[in-house]
Amino acid sequence: MIRRHTFAVAATIFTGFALSAAALAQPKPSTEGITIVIPLNAIGASREASVKSMQAIAAVVRKQPGLIDEVLMEHKNPANKPSHVHVMRWRDMKGWEVVILNPEFQKALQAHAATVQVQDAAGVYMPVK
Repeated sequence: MIRRHTFAVAATIFTGFALSAAALAQPKPSTEGITIVIPLNAIGASREASVKSMQAIAAVVRKQPGLIDEVLMEHKNPANKPSHVHVMRWRDMKGWEVVILNPEFQKALQAHAATVQVQDAAGVYMPVK
């Protein structure tokens, strides 16, 4: 009985230590730069075609200087709009402004206009300090 109790206590301590170590290993959110959120709607014949179009536009963005990271997210409820958001973090506002004026980016938006619709203007967010 004592061995079982000792084993249970040791397992609990190890599990708590492992969870604490995992929590410490998580990256800390950055408080630098700006975040741009672009609401997108999948339109056209198929969801797959729209997602491929969104990924093609994102591929152009990934090549631009000043981008820290980005992710394309899909709404869990397909009936809600926007169906997707493209979230990007930039070092500064200038980096995003350069992308907007970039002819390659404008061409990608036009090339995929049949399957992707930008719902509203991009939202610009800054960290709260």
